[in-house]
Amino acid sequence: MQYKYLKVFFFFVISSVLVFAQEQKPIDKLSKEYEFSLIRKGLFEEVLLLNMKLVEKAKKNNDEETIALGYIRIASVLCNFGENLESLRYLDLANNIVFDDGYDNLKIRVLANYGRNYSALKINKKAVECFDKSIEICKNLKSYDQNLLSFLYINKADAFLDTQYETDSTLVYLHKAIKIKENPFKYAVVANYYLKENVNIDSAKVYLDKSKVLILGDNNITEYYKATVIHADANFNKAIGNYKKAIVLYKESLNIYKKIKKIEEVKLSHKLISETYSQLNDEDNSHKYLISYTKITDSINARYNQNIDVVIGNFLSDQEKEYQKKEKKYNSLIVVVITFFLSVVLFIVYNYRKKRRKIIEEKEQIINQKNIESKKLKQKLNVAFDEVILLAKKNDSSFLVRFQEVYPNVCEKLLENNPKLVNTELTLCAMVWLNFSSKDIASYTNVQPKTVQTKKYRLRKKLNIPENINIYTWLKNL
Repeated sequence: MQYKYLKVFFFFVISSVLVFAQEQKPIDKLSKEYEFSLIRKGLFEEVLLLNMKLVEKAKKNNDEETIALGYIRIASVLCNFGENLESLRYLDLANNIVFDDGYDNLKIRVLANYGRNYSALKINKKAVECFDKSIEICKNLKSYDQNLLSFLYINKADAFLDTQYETDSTLVYLHKAIKIKENPFKYAVVANYYLKENVNIDSAKVYLDKSKVLILGDNNITEYYKATVIHADANFNKAIGNYKKAIVLYKESLNIYKKIKKIEEVKLSHKLISETYSQLNDEDNSHKYLISYTKITDSINARYNQNIDVVIGNFLSDQEKEYQKKEKKYNSLIVVVITFFLSVVLFIVYNYRKKRRKIIEEKEQIINQKNIESKKLKQKLNVAFDEVILLAKKNDSSFLVRFQEVYPNVCEKLLENNPKLVNTELTLCAMVWLNFSSKDIASYTNVQPKTVQTKKYRLRKKLNIPENINIYTWLKNL
Protein backbone atom coordinates (compact mmCIF):
# COMPACT_ATOMS: atom_id res chain seq x y z
CA MET A 1 0.00 0.00 0.00
CA GLN A 2 2.79 2.40 0.93
CA TYR A 3 4.53 1.86 -2.39
CA LYS A 4 1.69 3.27 -4.46
CA TYR A 5 2.66 6.68 -3.07
CA LEU A 6 6.39 6.30 -3.80
CA LYS A 7 6.19 8.34 -6.99
CA VAL A 8 5.05 11.41 -5.06
CA PHE A 9 8.58 11.64 -3.64
CA PHE A 10 10.02 11.75 -7.13
CA PHE A 11 7.47 14.24 -8.28
CA PHE A 12 8.38 17.49 -6.57
CA VAL A 13 12.05 17.04 -5.70
CA ILE A 14 12.96 16.04 -9.25
CA SER A 15 11.21 19.13 -10.58
CA SER A 16 13.21 21.32 -8.21
CA VAL A 17 16.49 19.86 -9.48
CA LEU A 18 15.49 20.10 -13.14
CA VAL A 19 14.43 23.72 -12.80
CA PHE A 20 17.88 24.89 -11.70
CA ALA A 21 20.37 22.26 -12.87
CA GLN A 22 22.45 22.73 -16.02
CA GLU A 23 21.43 26.27 -16.99
CA GLN A 24 23.48 27.18 -20.00
CA LYS A 25 23.64 30.87 -19.31
CA PRO A 26 23.13 32.73 -16.03
CA ILE A 27 19.74 34.12 -15.06
CA ASP A 28 19.47 37.09 -12.74
CA LYS A 29 20.74 35.86 -9.36
CA LEU A 30 17.96 37.50 -7.36
CA SER A 31 15.33 36.09 -9.70
CA LYS A 32 16.86 32.62 -9.44
CA GLU A 33 17.06 32.71 -5.64
CA TYR A 34 13.53 34.07 -5.45
CA GLU A 35 12.23 31.27 -7.65
CA PHE A 36 14.03 28.65 -5.60
CA SER A 37 12.52 30.08 -2.43
CA LEU A 38 9.07 29.80 -4.03
CA ILE A 39 9.73 26.17 -4.88
CA ARG A 40 10.93 25.40 -1.35
CA LYS A 41 7.71 26.92 -0.03
CA GLY A 42 5.63 24.93 -2.53
CA LEU A 43 4.31 28.06 -4.27
CA PHE A 44 4.31 26.57 -7.73
CA GLU A 45 1.59 28.85 -9.09
CA GLU A 46 3.85 31.79 -8.38
CA VAL A 47 6.73 29.95 -10.04
CA LEU A 48 4.51 29.45 -13.07
CA LEU A 49 3.62 33.14 -13.33
CA LEU A 50 7.24 34.16 -12.74
CA ASN A 51 8.39 32.09 -15.70
CA MET A 52 5.60 33.35 -17.92
CA LYS A 53 6.91 36.85 -17.27
CA LEU A 54 10.43 35.61 -17.96
CA VAL A 55 9.31 34.31 -21.37
CA GLU A 56 7.52 37.54 -22.24
CA LYS A 57 10.60 39.59 -21.36
CA ALA A 58 12.90 37.27 -23.31
CA LYS A 59 10.62 37.49 -26.34
CA LYS A 60 11.00 41.26 -26.42
CA ASN A 61 14.78 40.79 -26.49
CA ASN A 62 14.59 37.94 -29.05
CA ASP A 63 16.41 35.76 -26.53
CA GLU A 64 15.42 32.31 -27.77
CA GLU A 65 17.55 30.46 -25.23
CA THR A 66 15.84 32.12 -22.27
CA ILE A 67 12.44 31.61 -23.94
CA ALA A 68 13.19 27.89 -24.17
CA LEU A 69 14.34 27.87 -20.55
CA GLY A 70 11.06 29.52 -19.51
CA TYR A 71 9.03 26.98 -21.46
CA ILE A 72 10.94 24.13 -19.78
CA ARG A 73 10.35 25.57 -16.31
CA ILE A 74 6.64 26.06 -17.06
CA ALA A 75 6.44 22.49 -18.38
CA SER A 76 8.12 21.23 -15.20
CA VAL A 77 5.61 23.00 -12.97
CA LEU A 78 2.69 21.80 -15.08
CA CYS A 79 3.99 18.26 -14.71
CA ASN A 80 3.94 18.79 -10.93
CA PHE A 81 0.29 19.83 -11.21
CA GLY A 82 -0.46 16.66 -13.17
CA GLU A 83 -1.22 18.74 -16.29
CA ASN A 84 0.82 16.37 -18.43
CA LEU A 85 -0.69 17.17 -21.82
CA GLU A 86 -0.22 20.91 -21.30
CA SER A 87 3.30 20.24 -20.06
CA LEU A 88 4.09 18.25 -23.18
CA ARG A 89 2.84 21.09 -25.37
CA TYR A 90 5.22 23.53 -23.69
CA LEU A 91 8.04 21.04 -24.07
CA ASP A 92 7.24 20.88 -27.78
CA LEU A 93 7.60 24.68 -27.94
CA ALA A 94 10.95 24.47 -26.14
CA ASN A 95 12.08 21.57 -28.30
CA ASN A 96 11.41 23.59 -31.46
CA ILE A 97 14.06 26.04 -30.21
CA VAL A 98 16.68 23.66 -28.79
CA PHE A 99 16.36 21.10 -31.59
CA ASP A 100 19.48 22.42 -33.34
CA ASP A 101 22.98 21.81 -31.99
CA GLY A 102 24.41 24.11 -29.37
CA TYR A 103 21.74 23.71 -26.69
CA ASP A 104 22.81 20.43 -25.12
CA ASN A 105 22.20 21.63 -21.56
CA LEU A 106 18.63 22.59 -22.42
CA LYS A 107 18.11 19.42 -24.44
CA ILE A 108 18.87 17.39 -21.30
CA ARG A 109 16.16 19.20 -19.42
CA VAL A 110 13.63 18.95 -22.28
CA LEU A 111 14.19 15.20 -22.52
CA ALA A 112 14.08 14.75 -18.74
CA ASN A 113 10.74 16.54 -18.53
CA TYR A 114 9.40 14.57 -21.48
CA GLY A 115 10.39 11.46 -19.53
CA ARG A 116 8.66 12.68 -16.35
CA ASN A 117 5.42 13.28 -18.25
CA TYR A 118 5.53 9.95 -20.08
CA SER A 119 6.25 8.20 -16.78
CA ALA A 120 3.25 9.93 -15.17
CA LEU A 121 1.11 8.87 -18.14
CA LYS A 122 2.33 5.26 -17.74
CA ILE A 123 4.12 5.35 -21.10
CA ASN A 124 7.12 3.74 -19.44
CA LYS A 125 9.03 2.61 -22.53
CA LYS A 126 8.93 6.10 -24.02
CA ALA A 127 9.94 7.58 -20.66
CA VAL A 128 12.99 5.30 -20.43
CA GLU A 129 14.03 6.28 -23.98
CA CYS A 130 13.90 9.97 -23.04
CA PHE A 131 15.96 9.46 -19.89
CA ASP A 132 18.50 7.35 -21.81
CA LYS A 133 18.97 10.16 -24.33
CA SER A 134 19.26 12.82 -21.62
CA ILE A 135 21.79 10.72 -19.68
CA GLU A 136 23.84 10.14 -22.85
CA ILE A 137 23.97 13.87 -23.65
CA CYS A 138 24.79 14.67 -20.03
CA LYS A 139 27.72 12.23 -19.95
CA ASN A 140 29.09 13.55 -23.26
CA LEU A 141 29.36 17.11 -21.95
CA LYS A 142 32.87 18.24 -21.01
CA SER A 143 31.56 19.25 -17.64
CA TYR A 144 28.17 18.35 -16.27
CA ASP A 145 26.23 18.62 -13.04
CA GLN A 146 26.64 15.36 -11.12
CA ASN A 147 23.56 16.22 -9.11
CA LEU A 148 21.51 16.40 -12.30
CA LEU A 149 22.84 13.06 -13.54
CA SER A 150 21.96 11.54 -10.18
CA PHE A 151 18.39 12.69 -10.42
CA LEU A 152 18.16 11.53 -14.04
CA TYR A 153 19.00 8.08 -12.72
CA ILE A 154 16.26 8.39 -10.10
CA ASN A 155 13.77 9.39 -12.79
CA LYS A 156 14.82 6.46 -14.94
CA ALA A 157 14.40 4.15 -11.96
CA ASP A 158 10.91 5.57 -11.53
CA ALA A 159 10.13 4.88 -15.19
CA PHE A 160 10.85 1.18 -14.68
CA LEU A 161 8.21 0.90 -11.94
CA ASP A 162 5.23 -1.29 -12.83
CA THR A 163 7.11 -2.87 -15.77
CA GLN A 164 8.62 -6.33 -16.27
CA TYR A 165 12.09 -4.81 -15.66
CA GLU A 166 11.11 -3.20 -12.35
CA THR A 167 12.80 -5.55 -9.88
CA ASP A 168 16.33 -5.25 -11.28
CA SER A 169 16.40 -1.98 -13.21
CA THR A 170 14.73 0.22 -10.60
CA LEU A 171 17.24 -0.71 -7.90
CA VAL A 172 20.18 -0.51 -10.32
CA TYR A 173 19.47 3.12 -11.18
CA LEU A 174 18.57 4.10 -7.63
CA HIS A 175 21.96 2.80 -6.50
CA LYS A 176 23.69 4.60 -9.39
CA ALA A 177 22.10 7.83 -8.15
CA ILE A 178 23.27 7.17 -4.60
CA LYS A 179 26.79 6.30 -5.78
CA ILE A 180 27.16 9.72 -7.38
CA LYS A 181 26.05 11.52 -4.26
CA GLU A 182 24.39 10.40 -1.04
CA ASN A 183 21.50 12.31 0.43
CA PRO A 184 18.64 11.40 2.78
CA PHE A 185 16.01 11.76 0.08
CA LYS A 186 17.58 9.08 -2.14
CA TYR A 187 17.90 6.62 0.73
CA ALA A 188 14.28 7.33 1.67
CA VAL A 189 13.21 6.57 -1.90
CA VAL A 190 15.10 3.24 -1.84
CA ALA A 191 13.55 2.43 1.54
CA ASN A 192 10.09 3.04 0.13
CA TYR A 193 10.91 0.83 -2.84
CA TYR A 194 11.73 -2.06 -0.51
CA LEU A 195 8.48 -1.41 1.33
CA LYS A 196 6.54 -2.17 -1.81
CA GLU A 197 4.00 -4.78 -0.76
CA ASN A 198 6.38 -5.58 2.14
CA VAL A 199 8.96 -7.01 -0.31
CA ASN A 200 11.97 -6.54 1.94
CA ILE A 201 11.34 -4.91 5.31
CA ASP A 202 14.93 -5.46 6.49
CA SER A 203 16.47 -3.69 3.48
CA ALA A 204 13.95 -0.88 3.85
CA LYS A 205 15.07 -0.39 7.45
CA VAL A 206 18.77 -0.30 6.41
CA TYR A 207 18.21 2.51 3.91
CA LEU A 208 15.78 4.32 6.16
CA ASP A 209 18.38 4.32 8.95
CA LYS A 210 20.96 5.73 6.53
CA SER A 211 18.60 8.54 5.57
CA LYS A 212 18.08 9.37 9.27
CA VAL A 213 21.83 9.46 9.90
CA LEU A 214 22.40 11.84 6.98
CA ILE A 215 19.69 14.15 8.25
CA LEU A 216 21.34 14.34 11.66
CA GLY A 217 24.69 15.25 10.08
CA ASP A 218 23.30 17.85 7.67
CA ASN A 219 22.49 21.25 9.13
CA ASN A 220 21.39 22.55 5.71
CA ILE A 221 18.79 19.87 5.08
CA THR A 222 15.68 21.31 3.48
CA GLU A 223 12.32 21.03 5.14
CA TYR A 224 11.07 18.97 2.25
CA TYR A 225 13.89 16.41 2.52
CA LYS A 226 13.27 16.22 6.26
CA ALA A 227 9.54 15.64 5.74
CA THR A 228 10.29 13.00 3.09
CA VAL A 229 12.45 10.97 5.47
CA ILE A 230 9.89 11.26 8.30
CA HIS A 231 7.17 10.22 5.86
CA ALA A 232 9.24 7.20 4.77
CA ASP A 233 9.72 6.30 8.43
CA ALA A 234 5.95 6.46 8.88
CA ASN A 235 5.50 4.15 5.90
CA PHE A 236 7.98 1.71 7.46
CA ASN A 237 6.19 1.67 10.82
CA LYS A 238 2.87 1.24 9.05
CA ALA A 239 4.33 -1.72 7.11
CA ILE A 240 5.54 -3.49 10.28
CA GLY A 241 2.26 -2.89 12.09
CA ASN A 242 3.47 -0.16 14.43
CA TYR A 243 0.41 1.93 13.60
CA LYS A 244 0.48 4.35 16.55
CA LYS A 245 4.05 5.45 15.81
CA ALA A 246 3.22 5.62 12.12
CA ILE A 247 0.39 8.06 12.87
CA VAL A 248 2.70 10.24 14.97
CA LEU A 249 5.27 10.36 12.14
CA TYR A 250 2.64 10.96 9.46
CA LYS A 251 1.30 13.91 11.47
CA GLU A 252 4.83 15.27 11.97
CA SER A 253 5.54 15.18 8.24
CA LEU A 254 2.04 16.54 7.59
CA ASN A 255 2.80 19.64 9.67
CA ILE A 256 5.93 20.29 7.61
CA TYR A 257 4.05 19.78 4.35
CA LYS A 258 1.44 22.27 5.50
CA LYS A 259 4.15 24.74 6.47
CA ILE A 260 5.85 24.61 3.08
CA LYS A 261 2.48 24.27 1.31
CA LYS A 262 3.08 20.91 -0.34
CA ILE A 263 -0.58 20.43 -1.16
CA GLU A 264 -0.23 17.03 -2.82
CA GLU A 265 1.72 15.64 0.16
CA VAL A 266 -0.82 17.16 2.55
CA LYS A 267 -3.56 15.37 0.65
CA LEU A 268 -1.62 12.09 0.60
CA SER A 269 -0.80 12.31 4.31
CA HIS A 270 -4.49 12.64 5.19
CA LYS A 271 -5.27 9.54 3.21
CA LEU A 272 -2.48 7.49 4.81
CA ILE A 273 -3.42 8.64 8.31
CA SER A 274 -7.02 7.61 7.57
CA GLU A 275 -5.84 4.17 6.45
CA THR A 276 -3.62 3.77 9.53
CA TYR A 277 -6.42 4.71 11.95
CA SER A 278 -8.56 2.18 10.15
CA GLN A 279 -5.93 -0.46 10.97
CA LEU A 280 -6.33 0.53 14.65
CA ASN A 281 -10.11 0.19 14.27
CA ASP A 282 -10.44 3.86 15.14
CA GLU A 283 -13.15 4.54 12.58
CA ASP A 284 -13.98 8.03 13.87
CA ASN A 285 -10.48 9.41 13.26
CA SER A 286 -10.21 7.35 10.06
CA HIS A 287 -13.41 8.95 8.76
CA LYS A 288 -12.26 12.39 9.92
CA TYR A 289 -9.01 12.26 7.90
CA LEU A 290 -10.77 10.67 4.94
CA ILE A 291 -13.20 13.61 4.87
CA SER A 292 -10.24 16.01 5.03
CA TYR A 293 -8.56 14.13 2.20
CA THR A 294 -11.71 14.40 0.08
CA LYS A 295 -12.11 18.11 0.79
CA ILE A 296 -8.47 18.83 -0.07
CA THR A 297 -8.83 16.83 -3.29
CA ASP A 298 -11.96 18.75 -4.27
CA SER A 299 -10.31 22.04 -3.33
CA ILE A 300 -7.24 21.29 -5.43
CA ASN A 301 -9.35 20.31 -8.42
CA ALA A 302 -11.56 23.40 -8.13
CA ARG A 303 -8.58 25.67 -7.61
CA TYR A 304 -6.68 24.40 -10.61
CA ASN A 305 -9.78 24.22 -12.82
CA GLN A 306 -10.82 27.79 -12.04
CA ASN A 307 -7.47 29.55 -11.87
CA ILE A 308 -4.52 27.71 -13.37
CA ASP A 309 -6.35 26.38 -16.41
CA VAL A 310 -7.51 29.90 -17.33
CA VAL A 311 -4.03 31.39 -16.91
CA ILE A 312 -2.36 28.54 -18.74
CA GLY A 313 -4.97 28.55 -21.47
CA ASN A 314 -4.57 32.28 -22.16
CA PHE A 315 -0.80 32.24 -22.05
CA LEU A 316 -0.53 29.10 -24.17
CA SER A 317 -3.00 30.59 -26.63
CA ASP A 318 -0.64 33.55 -27.12
CA GLN A 319 2.33 31.24 -27.55
CA GLU A 320 0.46 29.10 -30.04
CA LYS A 321 -0.60 32.16 -32.01
CA GLU A 322 3.05 33.12 -32.32
CA TYR A 323 3.94 29.55 -33.20
CA GLN A 324 1.17 29.50 -35.81
CA LYS A 325 2.50 32.78 -37.18
CA LYS A 326 5.94 31.20 -37.59
CA GLU A 327 4.32 28.10 -39.01
CA LYS A 328 2.39 30.29 -41.45
CA LYS A 329 5.64 31.92 -42.56
CA TYR A 330 7.17 28.49 -42.90
CA ASN A 331 4.18 27.30 -44.93
CA SER A 332 4.40 30.43 -47.08
CA LEU A 333 8.05 29.66 -47.72
CA ILE A 334 7.11 26.13 -48.69
CA VAL A 335 4.45 27.51 -51.08
CA VAL A 336 7.03 29.85 -52.63
CA VAL A 337 9.52 27.02 -53.03
CA ILE A 338 6.88 24.73 -54.52
CA THR A 339 5.65 27.52 -56.82
CA PHE A 340 9.20 28.21 -57.95
CA PHE A 341 9.80 24.52 -58.49
CA LEU A 342 6.58 24.16 -60.48
CA SER A 343 7.46 27.26 -62.49
CA VAL A 344 10.85 25.77 -63.35
CA VAL A 345 9.21 22.46 -64.27
CA LEU A 346 6.57 24.23 -66.39
CA PHE A 347 9.26 26.34 -68.05
CA ILE A 348 11.27 23.20 -68.86
CA VAL A 349 8.16 21.41 -70.13
CA TYR A 350 7.14 24.48 -72.17
CA ASN A 351 10.59 24.77 -73.77
CA TYR A 352 10.71 21.03 -74.37
CA ARG A 353 7.33 21.10 -76.07
CA LYS A 354 8.29 24.22 -78.00
CA LYS A 355 11.50 22.59 -79.25
CA ARG A 356 9.62 19.37 -79.98
CA ARG A 357 6.94 21.29 -81.87
CA LYS A 358 9.66 23.11 -83.82
CA ILE A 359 11.35 19.79 -84.66
CA ILE A 360 8.02 18.32 -85.73
CA GLU A 361 7.28 21.38 -87.86
CA GLU A 362 10.75 21.17 -89.44
CA LYS A 363 10.23 17.48 -90.14
CA GLU A 364 6.82 18.21 -91.61
CA GLN A 365 8.36 20.91 -93.79
CA ILE A 366 11.06 18.47 -94.96
CA ILE A 367 8.46 15.80 -95.65
CA ASN A 368 6.25 18.29 -97.49
CA GLN A 369 9.24 19.50 -99.44
CA LYS A 370 10.17 15.94 -100.32
CA ASN A 371 6.60 15.21 -101.30
CA ILE A 372 6.58 18.25 -103.52
CA GLU A 373 9.92 17.26 -105.01
CA SER A 374 8.71 13.71 -105.39
CA LYS A 375 5.56 14.90 -107.08
CA LYS A 376 7.57 17.14 -109.38
CA LEU A 377 9.97 14.29 -110.10
CA LYS A 378 7.06 11.98 -110.77
CA GLN A 379 5.58 14.56 -113.11
CA LYS A 380 8.93 14.88 -114.84
CA LEU A 381 9.22 11.12 -115.05
CA ASN A 382 5.76 10.89 -116.50
CA VAL A 383 6.64 13.53 -119.08
CA ALA A 384 9.97 11.81 -119.78
CA PHE A 385 8.24 8.43 -119.98
CA ASP A 386 5.79 9.74 -122.53
CA GLU A 387 8.69 11.28 -124.45
CA VAL A 388 10.67 8.01 -124.40
CA ILE A 389 7.60 6.02 -125.52
CA LEU A 390 7.03 8.44 -128.39
CA LEU A 391 10.68 8.18 -129.50
CA ALA A 392 10.44 4.39 -129.41
CA LYS A 393 7.30 4.35 -131.48
CA LYS A 394 8.93 6.64 -134.05
CA ASN A 395 12.03 4.44 -134.05
CA ASP A 396 13.95 7.64 -133.45
CA SER A 397 17.72 7.18 -133.28
CA SER A 398 17.81 9.30 -130.06
CA PHE A 399 15.52 6.80 -128.23
CA LEU A 400 18.35 4.91 -126.52
CA VAL A 401 20.14 8.09 -125.47
CA ARG A 402 16.95 9.54 -123.96
CA PHE A 403 16.11 6.23 -122.25
CA GLN A 404 19.56 6.19 -120.59
CA GLU A 405 19.00 9.77 -119.38
CA VAL A 406 15.63 8.95 -117.85
CA TYR A 407 16.47 5.44 -116.56
CA PRO A 408 20.29 5.37 -116.17
CA ASN A 409 20.35 2.39 -113.79
CA VAL A 410 18.84 0.00 -116.34
CA CYS A 411 21.61 0.26 -118.90
CA GLU A 412 24.33 0.38 -116.21
CA LYS A 413 23.18 -2.90 -114.67
CA LEU A 414 22.83 -4.52 -118.14
CA LEU A 415 26.39 -3.56 -119.01
CA GLU A 416 27.57 -4.81 -115.60
CA ASN A 417 25.99 -8.13 -116.51
CA ASN A 418 27.55 -8.15 -119.97
CA PRO A 419 29.83 -5.29 -121.04
CA LYS A 420 29.79 -6.58 -124.66
CA LEU A 421 26.18 -5.61 -125.29
CA VAL A 422 25.82 -3.38 -128.35
CA ASN A 423 23.38 -0.49 -128.81
CA THR A 424 20.86 -2.52 -130.80
CA GLU A 425 20.75 -5.05 -127.96
CA LEU A 426 20.44 -2.27 -125.35
CA THR A 427 17.61 -0.74 -127.45
CA LEU A 428 15.77 -4.09 -127.47
CA CYS A 429 16.27 -4.38 -123.66
CA ALA A 430 14.89 -0.83 -123.24
CA MET A 431 11.77 -1.65 -125.27
CA VAL A 432 11.21 -4.88 -123.32
CA TRP A 433 11.74 -2.94 -120.04
CA LEU A 434 9.07 -0.47 -121.27
CA ASN A 435 6.83 -3.51 -121.60
CA PHE A 436 6.48 -3.41 -125.40
CA SER A 437 5.31 -6.74 -126.89
CA SER A 438 7.26 -8.51 -129.63
CA LYS A 439 4.60 -7.43 -132.09
CA ASP A 440 4.94 -3.76 -131.03
CA ILE A 441 8.72 -3.90 -131.20
CA ALA A 442 8.56 -5.47 -134.67
CA SER A 443 6.12 -2.76 -135.79
CA TYR A 444 8.23 0.12 -134.42
CA THR A 445 11.56 -1.22 -135.79
CA ASN A 446 10.14 -2.36 -139.16
CA VAL A 447 11.08 -6.06 -138.73
CA GLN A 448 9.17 -9.30 -138.51
CA PRO A 449 7.92 -10.49 -135.12
CA LYS A 450 9.86 -13.70 -135.68
CA THR A 451 13.03 -11.63 -135.96
CA VAL A 452 12.23 -9.97 -132.60
CA GLN A 453 11.76 -13.38 -131.03
CA THR A 454 15.11 -14.52 -132.38
CA LYS A 455 16.80 -11.39 -130.98
CA LYS A 456 15.16 -12.00 -127.61
CA TYR A 457 16.45 -15.56 -127.57
CA ARG A 458 20.01 -14.41 -128.31
CA LEU A 459 19.68 -11.70 -125.71
CA ARG A 460 18.65 -14.25 -123.04
CA LYS A 461 21.82 -16.20 -123.83
CA LYS A 462 24.07 -13.15 -123.54
CA LEU A 463 22.43 -12.09 -120.27
CA ASN A 464 22.31 -15.64 -118.88
CA ILE A 465 18.59 -15.41 -118.17
CA PRO A 466 17.24 -18.84 -117.05
CA GLU A 467 14.65 -20.41 -119.36
CA ASN A 468 12.03 -20.62 -116.61
CA ILE A 469 12.15 -16.83 -115.95
CA ASN A 470 10.23 -14.35 -118.05
CA ILE A 471 12.58 -11.85 -119.72
CA TYR A 472 10.16 -9.00 -118.96
CA THR A 473 10.18 -9.89 -115.25
CA TRP A 474 13.95 -10.29 -115.18
CA LEU A 475 14.55 -6.86 -116.74
CA LYS A 476 12.06 -5.13 -114.39
CA ASN A 477 13.90 -6.57 -111.37
CA LEU A 478 17.23 -5.05 -112.35
